[in-house]
Amino acid sequence: MRPAMTILKESGSNSEPTPSFAALYRTLTRFLTDVFPPGENPQSPYPPASAAEFLSKRFVRAPEFHRHLACELWTLLREISRDGLKVNGKTLHDHQFAHLVWVASSLTNGQESPTSFFIQGAPGTGKTLTLGVLMQACIRLQTRGLMTGKVAYCTAKPYHIADKVRGKGMARRRVLRAPPYELTEKDINRRRLALCRMNSEFMKKYFPGPAWTSLFAQRPSTEEAARKVIEDYLQTAGLCVEKSEEPMLSNVVRVLASVATAVRGPFGTTELLTFPPIPDAACQIASHTGDAAFAIPPDYPLFARESIGITTATRGEAQVILEPATVFTSVQQIERYREEFHRHVEVILCDEAQRRQPVAFQEPVLSAGARHIPLVFAAGSQWYGKDWECRSPMHSFPESIRRGILPDLGVKLFPSADDVHYPAETDESLQQLLTSYFETLPAFEELKLPQPSDVNTLVVIHSRLVDTVVERLRTAYKARGSAATVRPFYGGEEDREALQIWFDTPDAGPNVLVSTASIVKESLDLLSLRHLVVGTRVSTDVLYHLIGRLAHGRGQQHNADRMLVTLQQFANSSLAATPFVAIDHGQPFPDGGFTWINGHALMSVRAFQRDAKRLKGIGDTVKVPAHRHGKRGEAPSITMACGKSLLPADNGKVIDPAVRSTASSMTHRLALVPVAHEEYDPQKGPPSHNLVRQWAAVCGGLAILETYPSIFLSVEEAHHHGCNPHETLEQKIAQLRERSHGLGR
Repeated sequence: MRPAMTILKESGSNSEPTPSFAALYRTLTRFLTDVFPPGENPQSPYPPASAAEFLSKRFVRAPEFHRHLACELWTLLREISRDGLKVNGKTLHDHQFAHLVWVASSLTNGQESPTSFFIQGAPGTGKTLTLGVLMQACIRLQTRGLMTGKVAYCTAKPYHIADKVRGKGMARRRVLRAPPYELTEKDINRRRLALCRMNSEFMKKYFPGPAWTSLFAQRPSTEEAARKVIEDYLQTAGLCVEKSEEPMLSNVVRVLASVATAVRGPFGTTELLTFPPIPDAACQIASHTGDAAFAIPPDYPLFARESIGITTATRGEAQVILEPATVFTSVQQIERYREEFHRHVEVILCDEAQRRQPVAFQEPVLSAGARHIPLVFAAGSQWYGKDWECRSPMHSFPESIRRGILPDLGVKLFPSADDVHYPAETDESLQQLLTSYFETLPAFEELKLPQPSDVNTLVVIHSRLVDTVVERLRTAYKARGSAATVRPFYGGEEDREALQIWFDTPDAGPNVLVSTASIVKESLDLLSLRHLVVGTRVSTDVLYHLIGRLAHGRGQQHNADRMLVTLQQFANSSLAATPFVAIDHGQPFPDGGFTWINGHALMSVRAFQRDAKRLKGIGDTVKVPAHRHGKRGEAPSITMACGKSLLPADNGKVIDPAVRSTASSMTHRLALVPVAHEEYDPQKGPPSHNLVRQWAAVCGGLAILETYPSIFLSVEEAHHHGCNPHETLEQKIAQLRERSHGLGR
């Protein structure tokens, strides 16, 4: 570790900068204002022009820890600039480096030095790596003995931490339990149970529990070695596998060789995913290679949830803690860990704080007896108007595309305003979706881009239709002679990592993943994703986050290249939930509707104008309706028709979008959740998530529950404190509904 740079001269004025710091300060602050002009970011504080003014007014009178951390950041910035902006094997983009300069210069402000920072950037622009550099600065301070407290890395999306901490290169080792991950007895049993779900009679006959465990003790690392181990076992046991059972035996071989894992298939089935063998599978490598944790040394005192990383110390002994954000927001966890964890936290790094305020993280630390307010650094894609002391300059979607960081987005909208719109989740609307899915897109033919059905695709559908859509897509691709692979995703942690690896592994045909908005809108980084299909009703906020998943796909290949958002509109959906409204695109569109060429680039002004000339007269146009439903008595802006519901609660029932009775809307709310045939019994524990969702649906608060999942925690905590969780739910929903109405005035 290199020594920290000297900022102040040892003689003369105590605020006189060293020549090296003055030169660095001048260069980096000029870089900051070039990347983020102050006039375009009035919400952000900017440093003074001269280093001497910065030191005298902001640095020397700042709290000691602020000065130590700022000094370490300036040191790191100098090193990164000398190393060609390389961090964790990646070259920082200008906006990432500028955000780090902004943090270093904003951290000290005399006696008013801030304690909370929000770093804002579009999805897919590398905010996690920025937090990783802050983690590196904290670890250096701990190593130098200038930071005695803990640093906590967390996120409101716990399913994201694994990728951020371990990195993509470690994900396959984690799924297959290759070193440095160990294969536990639980893992061995889980693999056998998955194979039993595929063919229970076969497993009982040939591989009973004790025999299965003894086979895994040999840990063969190749299919050839695994087949030899199994052949020896079968011969010793006097067993002979029939020819008709050989496909199942091949599955067992792949699982034993740790080249395959089981995932859930449609309609309760179990399917096998086979991966290429891991090179040097027995080799021990660094366990934390993700952008958030690359700076953590292999044996550093660290505590992490089992699903997140490899722990080297207890929670009390650890210097770095990797946990979901619930460790700061759950009353149970705060009470349980306040002595060994909360009271010792000095810095909190939060990747996507969502709607949480900084006090949500700081209050548990202070109430546990900490001497100082912890510093909180959060990175997020959307600003929710929370009370963060310092809000960074913003890096937008269009700016990211202009700089080549993100690929452009094309948009396909259907049906046209004058075509028939059916209610969502009806047989007619699903057939309309499948027909549109395989239609040739003339704009992509003109641009010499692969057709949307021929690229890796994420299909977002209603939760009760995932299995149906998977089966119909498989049938349709098979009828076309395509080698496409279609799989469902239901949100399981083990499946999540396995399916991400499968999706990004090149195959003979396109990979298609079918899931729901609530599961995937913020939880999957699919690097090879090229096409997003939204075939269910979503809000503008949810659509924004879904497009954020698309933005995590690979970069632009050539000038005409772009991702594609395919959006279906319904007779009973929000007409404002379109990419034309949900994201900052910089294009002028009339509120009363307009004509759009499907596939036209939306985000880059240059590409938008180029497409307007090149695709003019192509013929494949759609009328985008006004972004509002008409007032009572006005003619609707779309052509509506009835449809037969596919949802279990209304299966076969004709849904008339023009009739919006209370009973009908209640039925639809309940159709969104599994029917919970249970009653709340305090003696049996807190209410299940399904029961809570049903309670929310009955009182019309399901949308609020999905927007604020922390309500689940409030309900659970009400149970543990002897309160009525049903009443707590209704009160919480009423409060949040009133608050959202107040913000909308």
